[in-house]
Amino acid sequence: MEYTDIVYDKNYYTHTALIQINRPHEHNSYLLNTLRELIAAFDNAMWDDDVQFIVLTGAGDKAFCTGGNVGEYADIYSRKPADWWKWGEIYGRFLDTILHCGKPVIARVNGVVAGGGFEFVAASDLAIAAEHARFISPGPRVGMTSVGGLSQWLPLHIGLKRAAQIVMLSEEIPASKAHEWGIVNDVVPYEKLDERVKQYIDVMLDLSPTSLHYFKVHLNWWRDLIWRLTWEHAKEFFSLNIGGVEPVEGLHAFKEKRRRRYREIRDDIAHGLDPRYPHGPNMLSCRSCGAKYLPADSKYCLKCGSKLGD
Repeated sequence: MEYTDIVYDKNYYTHTALIQINRPHEHNSYLLNTLRELIAAFDNAMWDDDVQFIVLTGAGDKAFCTGGNVGEYADIYSRKPADWWKWGEIYGRFLDTILHCGKPVIARVNGVVAGGGFEFVAASDLAIAAEHARFISPGPRVGMTSVGGLSQWLPLHIGLKRAAQIVMLSEEIPASKAHEWGIVNDVVPYEKLDERVKQYIDVMLDLSPTSLHYFKVHLNWWRDLIWRLTWEHAKEFFSLNIGGVEPVEGLHAFKEKRRRRYREIRDDIAHGLDPRYPHGPNMLSCRSCGAKYLPADSKYCLKCGSKLGD
């Protein structure tokens, strides 16, 4: 398979493949195609007995992965929210490949970690970060919710209160604090990052492969327990919510590099706004042109301009 969004290097190190998100021009954010390529590369590594360790990373030194591409969310899924669960199915399949590839996965954290990238780190077995790396949960800033791995697995790493601090305050933490809290195993200068990753692999090369494989199965019991109970619901939540006032405002504010207007939206909610149906349920029809599913508060037809109710 030819890859356009990732690099798959089966010769990174002894019995080790490197899978790299190769979209540095957009801070290694991923598109739907990126996720499909990541799944294909992990599947290839899973079936290749010469690959016994997988290193997941991003291109360059700026970003490990900054999550789903905001442009794709805003331009495609906020316009047809019902399709988001399909996107979410592919996203969930990639996390499943990290968990169930049968081989130790090391997150090589080469820069900023945000959104889904944070969730990739949480799904990995080990994580080694460069000193300049930062960890952010930006979902609440753009009207999304960190329920694609963080709500499930971050409390396993750092406890409920710290997880709430990172997500509910959308707080950025440096690599040193991520290490102190247990999100990553080690922090080194960027120029030493590959050396330290390979040192970890050297240790594991002298350990029983079956032992490591089966220990990962037991680690996954904790991850799977909460993941299976929640992700199906999360996909549906996103499909129902991503076309609402809050995600549309947040995603477009990010794209347009302007202040997000959540304080104003909160005031509107206090005065009766439903953020998913701001102009009432889609229950009206136009007698003039036959348009259907018009918002209940509409005075005029959105298709032909005729006054409704005449």
